[in-house]
Amino acid sequence: MFNVMQVARQLKSAVLADPERFYSNETGAWVTGLPKPQDIQVVTGREPFWINLGYWRDVERVDETNCERVGELFMDAQAQMAHLLARTARLSEHDSVLDCGFGYADQDILWAEEYRPARIIGINVTPNQVRIGQERVKLTGLDTVVRLELGSATRIPYGSGEFDVAFALESAMHFRTRGDFLREAFRVLRPGGRLVMADMCQKTDRESGSGLRRRLRHRYWRGRMAFPEANVWTTQRYLTELREVGFQKVRLESIASDVYPAVNTALAALRGMTAAERKPGDITVAKVREDVRRARQMEFEQLQWLTLFNCDEYAIVHAEKP
Repeated sequence: MFNVMQVARQLKSAVLADPERFYSNETGAWVTGLPKPQDIQVVTGREPFWINLGYWRDVERVDETNCERVGELFMDAQAQMAHLLARTARLSEHDSVLDCGFGYADQDILWAEEYRPARIIGINVTPNQVRIGQERVKLTGLDTVVRLELGSATRIPYGSGEFDVAFALESAMHFRTRGDFLREAFRVLRPGGRLVMADMCQKTDRESGSGLRRRLRHRYWRGRMAFPEANVWTTQRYLTELREVGFQKVRLESIASDVYPAVNTALAALRGMTAAERKPGDITVAKVREDVRRARQMEFEQLQWLTLFNCDEYAIVHAEKP
């Protein structure tokens, strides 16, 4: 009965493709210990609760010789992703910022302290993440600059032309739909405002040549991670959608080679070290090292974002409102 119920829940999750459900019940923080949403505890506000794959270009990559340090290395890469978005947006102290889908607010804390924008407004559909984010910005003394609210990125509760920068750090693929978000982002940005995202897509159409079984498998796994089918775009479609909304100076910079291979290995290490800590008699560090070595040697097409979600591109998306 337990297995039947578990399968039923997974199928329901896949069909709904609901980010609130996904981040409330299934996926917590991708940090040391892999805490579930219900296990996350805020003490100082500075505990890392990052949820992104990380930008690994200038970060030491995890392998079988350093897998015990995976928490530290993964966190460095995740912070580098937030820095990359800030640099791309040319984030400054004069900017009013909207962060759509802020997770547990790690990037908002980083941006507020290191780039000092005038204000950051974050919206998120997951109540637990909003509550935890609010606790963190209050404890860090940033609540005068950062305000986090429950709200949808496809129905942004702000007037037209209120923001200089709109961010979506690895969240836009979850929005129902990404196209609706682009229209809303265009509306709330001021003339000259910048939209910057880290997002997954396909370099070219990978769907039409797939057999039925493979398409159903991809649809199932995308649904499980709250990735609606309407958001399965090629890079060309992404650029077209941005331009049709009205954005100019649109570009997608591929960083897939500095994301997917490294995080594939890092996640193998993080899961392994977490299991070894929880069940020290069953999982040895030697076993974790062997699993990490195998993950590191995988071909690009074997990585889970391709085999499960059929997304071979990870890009930094930039566009400006004229």
